[in-house]
Amino acid sequence: MRTDTTVNVQPVLRAGSATRVPFFASRGAAGWLWSGVVLAVLAVIMFLPIIWMIAGGFKTEAEVTQIPPVLFPEVWHWDNFAYVVATSPIGSGYVNSAIYVCAIVIIQVTTSTIGGYVFAKLRFPGQNLLLIGILATLMIPPFLIQIPLYVIMVDLGWLNSYAALIVPAMFTAFGIFLMRQFILGVPHDYIESARLDGCGEFRVIAQIVFPLVREPAAALAILIFLYHWNDLFWPLLVMRQQSAYTLSQALYYLHGAYGTNYHLKLAAAALVVIPPIVVYLIAQKQIMRGVALTGVKG
Repeated sequence: MRTDTTVNVQPVLRAGSATRVPFFASRGAAGWLWSGVVLAVLAVIMFLPIIWMIAGGFKTEAEVTQIPPVLFPEVWHWDNFAYVVATSPIGSGYVNSAIYVCAIVIIQVTTSTIGGYVFAKLRFPGQNLLLIGILATLMIPPFLIQIPLYVIMVDLGWLNSYAALIVPAMFTAFGIFLMRQFILGVPHDYIESARLDGCGEFRVIAQIVFPLVREPAAALAILIFLYHWNDLFWPLLVMRQQSAYTLSQALYYLHGAYGTNYHLKLAAAALVVIPPIVVYLIAQKQIMRGVALTGVKG
């Protein structure tokens, strides 16, 4: 006779050994509600200065300095913006900034992609040493090279010209390194197949490599755009004529020209931040995906 000796063993949990469940997850719907409340409060805190600035551009001087403060004006003064555009270099600053920033974005993304491809997929003597030399420039504080660059611009006669803004910014060590890291992940078989079909290196980059790394390239383009759109120090050195001012210079000029007319300064500041906000609203999905990929790869 065979006796069944199978025993059902139940897991025994010791006190304090149970898996801890996050507070919000353990509360179900209440947890999600509290999470939404916290995020909403943080969003208000972050956006309140922007809302205050834009609303302040429509106020009178008395309303801007009123205590206790008021968020929105009683009467919306659209003429503040018209006055700022008519009496300041904001208009020409928009044109100058749009031209030189767009040129820098296109050039830097192109040179970064080509440089990244060279260091990722080609082999030549001194390659690693050259890459280390390029990356070493990231450790040099930018302001240290401003004086030599300024002397070069003076010698070339490029002051008050787009060349003084664009040429020194044609290459970026960070962009080359970033694109190299992503191009390393491009399958080499794709490149070899394109070469066997008769494609040159530039055609390989344009038709094979760039479509595969367009998301990090988009993230790089956004970073370049924001940096140069808000840059003030270098334009102050090389753009001396008011007609050549960039948008950040025009805003700096208004700081002294309008004295204590804070409502006009706020109107000018609102005009300056409109392009970055529009760029984000249009390309926010691409920005999020590109920045996420950049963070993972970096």
